[in-house]
Amino acid sequence: MSDALDDLAELEELRRQAEELSGRLAAGDRAAAESSGWDSHEVVRIALGTDGRIDAVEVLPRWRRHLATDRLGAAIVEAADEAARRRSEAWAYGVSQAATDDVDARLPEQPSPVPTPTDPVDESSINYARSLLYVLRDSFARLDDLERETERAALSSSTTTDADGRVRVTLNGEHLSAVNFDESWLRSAHAPQLGAAVTEAVRQAYADRANATPLRNSWPYNELDRMTGDPAQLLANLGLAPQQAPRSN
Repeated sequence: MSDALDDLAELEELRRQAEELSGRLAAGDRAAAESSGWDSHEVVRIALGTDGRIDAVEVLPRWRRHLATDRLGAAIVEAADEAARRRSEAWAYGVSQAATDDVDARLPEQPSPVPTPTDPVDESSINYARSLLYVLRDSFARLDDLERETERAALSSSTTTDADGRVRVTLNGEHLSAVNFDESWLRSAHAPQLGAAVTEAVRQAYADRANATPLRNSWPYNELDRMTGDPAQLLANLGLAPQQAPRSN
C-alpha cells in the first residue's frame, strides 16, 4: 500500500509541476499577444498574430518625409524584425515573471495532498492521450520524409506578389527578407494602400509556403499541430493542468 501511495504522491507532484508549467506558458502567450514593432524612423508598424506571423502592415502618411522612396521596403523588413524581437522578449518575460510568482506563492509548509487510490480518472483525458499516441505513432512512421521536406522549406527562398502585382515580398523560410514595389504605383499610392498591399502579399506568401509543404500540412502532422500547438492547452487536455479559457482572436 505504501508503494502505491508513493507512486500517487509522485504523480501528484508531476501534476503540480505541469500546472506550474502550463501557467508559465500561458503567461508567456498572454505577454506576447498582439506584439508589434516599428522601423527606426517610426513610419512603418508591423503587427504580429498569435502565431508570430505578420498579421498587418501599417505605413504612416508621413513616411515620405523620412525615407527615400527606395528605402520603404527595407523599413518594412526592419519593422518586422523588431516586432519578432519584441515578441520573443515579451514571451520570455511573461514566462520568467510567472515562474517568479510561482516561487513567491508557494508554501513549503503545506505540501500537496496525496490523492487516494479511489480518485476518479477523467475519461476524456484518457481518450485524448490515446488519440495523441495514435497520431504520434503515425507521425514517427514518416519522420524522415518530414525532416527532408522541412529542411528544404527552411532553406528555400520564395517570392510572392499581391493580386495586382504591385508589391513583391520575399521570404527566407518564414522570415520576411525583402519587399519591393512597382515604382510607378509607389509614387502615387497612399499610405493605407501601401500597407494593405504589403499585408496581402505577405499573407499570400505564407499560403504559398504552406502549399509547398504538402506533407507538413497533411495527416498526421496537421492533426499533431492542432493537438500540441498550444502547450498549456495540451497539458489541460491530458488532465495535467486546469482547462484554459477560450482565446479571443
